[in-house]
Amino acid sequence: MKKYLIIIIALFVLTGCSDLSKLDYDNVIDKVLKEESHKTNTYLEGYKLYLPGHMTMIGDLKGNDILYSYEDKYYLYVDLISFYNKKQNRYNVEGLSYEYSKDIDYNDLKGYVTISKSKGGYLVEVMYNYAKIEVVTKNVKTAIANSLLVLKNIEYNYKIIDSMIGSNALVYDSESFELLGPENKENNFLDYIKEYGEYDENDAKLDEDVLDMSTAE
Repeated sequence: MKKYLIIIIALFVLTGCSDLSKLDYDNVIDKVLKEESHKTNTYLEGYKLYLPGHMTMIGDLKGNDILYSYEDKYYLYVDLISFYNKKQNRYNVEGLSYEYSKDIDYNDLKGYVTISKSKGGYLVEVMYNYAKIEVVTKNVKTAIANSLLVLKNIEYNYKIIDSMIGSNALVYDSESFELLGPENKENNFLDYIKEYGEYDENDAKLDEDVLDMSTAE
């Protein structure tokens, strides 16, 4: 019972509404994008993140961060080179063969949200602010809200990224950049899992009944 109470509180903090089922996908996206930004609380090389209290970072593989929240693993890829070059694509995913797809153009930043059927639930892909999150989940609306919350609050440090490029610390191959495109679908995510391995929840030793909500705003 305590576990579900914490989840309800987390959703209320995240969206301002304790029942995401009352919102459709378009409204979830619109609400999270328009809500006030949060202060970053997680520092990485070249960028900073805001992670709500119900989410934790459990791995960093070749610049791809793995986030964890309520049995779901969020695979985050941050495209520092595109940010450095201020290069954004228009994706035009609406109307493609997804369960749901929507292009995002908000605050001069472009991206998209797509939903595809996948083993174990749905593959949710969210691209925004020069970064992308992929997650297989049964809680689609929560995954969209969590992903956009993280992505919209990423802050980049141009000077550090510039020094990384100058020292050749930023080296990506073509396969890495495939994660950023809407070429779907499940293949990118499953290939990533195959290459880097599946996360073992026991390694993190998370007790969801006693999650610290103090960092949530």
